[in-house]
Amino acid sequence: MNQHDAMDRLLYQLQAFKKKFYLNLLLRGSIFAVGLLMSIYIVYSLLEYIFYFPVFVRAFLLFSFVALTIYALVRWIILPLSALTNLRKLLSDEQAAARVGDHYPEIKDKLLNAIQLKDLDRTNELIAASIAQRSSQLVNYPFEEAVTYRENKPLLKYIALPAVVMLLIALLYPTIFVQGTERILNYKKHYTPLAPFRFVVENESLQTYRGEDFELKVQLEGKTIPNEVYIHYNGRRQRLQKNGNGYTYTFKQLQRPMGFQLEGSGFMSDDYNLNLLSRPSLKNFHMEVVYPAYLNRKPELIQNTGNATVPAGSTITWNFDATETERVEIKLENPSETLVAKSKANLFTASKQFTESQNYGVDLRNAHSTSKEEINYQITTIPDRHPQITLEQFHDSALYRFVVLAGEIADDYGLTRLVLNYKVTNDKNPQAKYKSVPIGLNRQQLNQTYYHQWNTAGLQLNPGDKLEYFVQVWDNDGLKGPKSARTRSFELRVPSKKDLEQELISNAQSVESQLSKSLERSTKLKEELAQSEEKMKTKRDLNWQDKKQLEDLAEKRKQLEQDISSMKELFDELNKKQNMLSEQDKQLAEKAQELKKLMDSLLDEETKKLYEELEKLLQEQSPKDSELQKLLSKLDNRERNLERELERALELFKQLQFEQKLDNITNKLEEMAKEQEELADKTVQKQEDNKQLQQEQEGIKEEFEQLKQDMKDLKELNDKLQNPNQMDDQQMQQEQQQIEQDMEQGQQQLEKNQNKKASESQQKAGEKMKQMAQQMEQMQNSMSMQGMEQNLDNLRDILENLIKLSFDQEGLMKSFRGVNQSDPRFISLSQQQLSLRDNAKVIEDSLFALAKKVFQLESFVTREVAQMNQSMDNSMKDLRDRNVGRATAQQQLAMTSMNNLALMLNDALKQMQQAMQQMQGSMASKQKGSKPQPGDFGQMQDALNKKIEELKKGGKSGKALSEELAKLAAEQEALRNALKEMEKQGQKPGEKGGNGELGNITKMMEQSETDLVNKRLTDQTIMRQREILTRLLEAEKSMKERELDNKREAKSAQDVARRVPPSFEKYLRTKEKQTELLQTVPPALTPYYKQKVSEYFQHMSN
Repeated sequence: MNQHDAMDRLLYQLQAFKKKFYLNLLLRGSIFAVGLLMSIYIVYSLLEYIFYFPVFVRAFLLFSFVALTIYALVRWIILPLSALTNLRKLLSDEQAAARVGDHYPEIKDKLLNAIQLKDLDRTNELIAASIAQRSSQLVNYPFEEAVTYRENKPLLKYIALPAVVMLLIALLYPTIFVQGTERILNYKKHYTPLAPFRFVVENESLQTYRGEDFELKVQLEGKTIPNEVYIHYNGRRQRLQKNGNGYTYTFKQLQRPMGFQLEGSGFMSDDYNLNLLSRPSLKNFHMEVVYPAYLNRKPELIQNTGNATVPAGSTITWNFDATETERVEIKLENPSETLVAKSKANLFTASKQFTESQNYGVDLRNAHSTSKEEINYQITTIPDRHPQITLEQFHDSALYRFVVLAGEIADDYGLTRLVLNYKVTNDKNPQAKYKSVPIGLNRQQLNQTYYHQWNTAGLQLNPGDKLEYFVQVWDNDGLKGPKSARTRSFELRVPSKKDLEQELISNAQSVESQLSKSLERSTKLKEELAQSEEKMKTKRDLNWQDKKQLEDLAEKRKQLEQDISSMKELFDELNKKQNMLSEQDKQLAEKAQELKKLMDSLLDEETKKLYEELEKLLQEQSPKDSELQKLLSKLDNRERNLERELERALELFKQLQFEQKLDNITNKLEEMAKEQEELADKTVQKQEDNKQLQQEQEGIKEEFEQLKQDMKDLKELNDKLQNPNQMDDQQMQQEQQQIEQDMEQGQQQLEKNQNKKASESQQKAGEKMKQMAQQMEQMQNSMSMQGMEQNLDNLRDILENLIKLSFDQEGLMKSFRGVNQSDPRFISLSQQQLSLRDNAKVIEDSLFALAKKVFQLESFVTREVAQMNQSMDNSMKDLRDRNVGRATAQQQLAMTSMNNLALMLNDALKQMQQAMQQMQGSMASKQKGSKPQPGDFGQMQDALNKKIEELKKGGKSGKALSEELAKLAAEQEALRNALKEMEKQGQKPGEKGGNGELGNITKMMEQSETDLVNKRLTDQTIMRQREILTRLLEAEKSMKERELDNKREAKSAQDVARRVPPSFEKYLRTKEKQTELLQTVPPALTPYYKQKVSEYFQHMSN
């Protein structure tokens, strides 16, 4: 055996020793573990069985037994097993060799040395030889025999004794192990010794709901019953309340399951457990309110309350977070509408749209119960109220051209439309339908003011019309449709013609009175200015009284300006009312326009600036006398000129009033003549009963009586003129009497039912009215012509004198340039200048007298005259001061004014000549018969067609037929030529006009003329004539509509003065401020607070 084999054999024997050693340890440990655990088990069970240890002792016994068991297993079982399976090394080779050496003492050192040498370097021959020698000596010893199992027999007594005791107890008193073990294992459970009585719990079940009280009811049964009973729970000992034969105890607001024991006379009951059930509980919830879409409001979240006030139509979604809940119901007033919430985990949702207020309850359920308390809430719906509207209105009571509307509109949720509804009714159209005009509003604003200026000129209101109107507003109700509210109806009545005439008379008197008043103030102001100017010439310094006097003059001037402005407004109003009553004659309209220009030019900016300079000078402490005198001189000249212009305006106004009155009387006579003739036709044809005819005749008589009063007013107007017109009053009175007699006679004949005679009398009255109207028109034309001729002659004379004065002034100015102050000719030339000034005064007076009669003379003519006189006066003053240079300069200015005047008067002369020619042409056309107008073609063609049809039916022949046909052809030709001429002048009867429709009509006329000349009077000719008539009538109708539209456009295009009274302006300003404040309200405010802001403004307004 070599050295390696011997060593391996030695190690193998040593390993076998270790294995047997570990097995021996396992056997010994098992004996110890079993004996120890059996002994402890017997002791613990016996002690518990006898002493009924409390919980903590039993817990100690249990856990100490478990700990000892674990220790024994680890110490005596697990460790040897782990070594046996090589999981853990308990003995090293050296320790094992030592233990073998203890059994074999003779080899102890050798074995240990051999084990220690095996780890040394075997390449060393000496060491290797020593190992081999020792190994060979030890191989023959059986190492396993060093461990014997017999040595464990004495230890079996530790198992046998506990086993015998356990067996005896198990056989004789098994309850010791059963009860002792049970009580130790269930250490938490309370065990008591058996009592001589029994506790009986009378409650059906030991269950209650969390958070609620529970009353425990106990009875005692047995021979010996204790006087008092106690309850043990949560470490507390409480006495039960005796109640008759039993005992009670109340647990307050239990939050968790409760274990308890009952005690009586030291004896304990078994353990009881009071279990808790959970009622369904609502942790929290919120409602999401989705408002109707038309409100444009974001959804709102309402937390932890079920009460809500919402607009009708809102949808509410409930979101419940509930515990111990399986079902949530929302019970409404109508059981059939009960909602069952949808569940997801512990979240429950339900939705409903509310259109009316309702109470509702929330019911929570689970398998055990419902919610203990009723959960009731209320949803209050706010219905969409009707909008509110107010109206403050102001209308033009003078011209009825505009209506101002203003007010407030409000709604709880929003406004969509605001309109003005109106209708125009009169005697001819009493049942007119309403029309509407939209008014702008802000749809985003709940409360707002509105303002609308309504131009009623486009409605073409006529005298006697009644305009009814009201304003209507709609809200934005998206559920039931927009609701409306309206104001009460207002009326605007246009006075009748008779009332308008009276207003015109009153207004004319006001204008005349205002003009006279302004003239008086102007005269007085001029005089005071002249006095102040004279006083300034004798004073060097101004005192306080002088300044005060000049300041008063400036104030009086301002008052005069206000009077003149007021007079101009009255005159404008008068003109517009005059146009309302009837369309004015073209010449009268031009005169009114010229007079308006004159009144507009009364207040010039230059004079205003001069007065401002005066006020500035008066504010200085020591104004310069020279500047003040110069300024007062200019103001004096200005006031003189204003006085003359006012005087001229007054006279021209009187003249215009006279001519307008005369024109109105003429038009009235023509209208009355037409009414009288129509009444005569009704009378002879008996279209109405005689009573009605008498009433109509009485109405015409009353109108004629008013006309007689108008004639008296006309005479009074004429007498007021400085140069009254010549009127044949006696002839007019005679004609009036004859007309009255004919009307009276006709009425008496009607009363006698003599309709034919009555008709003749009425016809006579109508014809005489026509004649009277013609005479009045002729008188008017005659007066106009005579006046114009005389004015033209006067103007020519003034113009010639002015030109001569200009040449004389120019020659004198040249003469002055050749002399000095000491020249003897200086005095004679100065006298010539004075003579020219006198001539200028004559021209001035003549021109001013003419200006009072001629409307065409512009106001700057009189101003230029004043400038001419001022320059000549300045020249005279400079000549007295021997200042030739300045004198000639002023003469140059005077000559310039003369030349300017000459040019102006020459233009005025041409205008007057043109006006006179137009008047002559107009009068000639009226005398000879005017050319056919567009409205006459149909009548003339109809008359011609009737003549042709009568001729065809008459059966004439030969020369008589030829003559009649020639006349008819000539009439048709004349009518065709007139139609062509009208087409050239642009008087197109229809909108087609031009070479289209008119060309076809004229061609058809030519064909008819050819047939008439060639004696072809056929049915085709008759049909063509009828077609010509039809086309002419259509063309005339189109032309009349176009003319009416043009008049309407022209009338509505006039500038309407919209004067609003100060009180109404204040109201509008207040409302505008409120609107601005409302617009500044933060948009984040809830609708509730926005509504409160609006109500606040309404309260402040009221």
